[in-house]
Amino acid sequence: MITRALLASVVLALAAPSLVRADECAASTVDVADWPIVRSPRVPGFTLRLPRSFTRDSAGPRDGGVTARWSDAARGRFTMSHVTVNATPASFATTDPATVSTRCETRVGSATATIIAWADGPSAHVVHAQIQWPDGEAVEVRADALDRTQLALLIAAVRTIRRAGA
Repeated sequence: MITRALLASVVLALAAPSLVRADECAASTVDVADWPIVRSPRVPGFTLRLPRSFTRDSAGPRDGGVTARWSDAARGRFTMSHVTVNATPASFATTDPATVSTRCETRVGSATATIIAWADGPSAHVVHAQIQWPDGEAVEVRADALDRTQLALLIAAVRTIRRAGA
């Protein structure tokens, strides 16, 4: 028999997936050693490695200088946004929670990252990550890929984000 408390916790977990603790991320098999280290003046103090095919995207609205975008010819996109200290993180909700294929937590330098990935149709995959340092400073990443191979590259890129001095 299901107790009222158990039923309430299940409903809460399904309604608010960001409250569910993620599993440890599997080790990446992508070799990023030859990827260049990139940075953006729009998100100062942070670096990451991206595949050589990605270039800084100068298109898009200016939003106060807290978001950097990169893209490649294969329509892959990588967006990194600086989040103010102690700001409420964006929701991790997808249009259909059943489509989430990966939800995990890992260390990214001295920070903790929560990474989710899902398919958004047959030829679209999405990565959404929140990376937070012990002092509360954080970045959010949203990346789009056409296939699972590019998705793996973008998840590997998320894992290379570093903050100067941290």
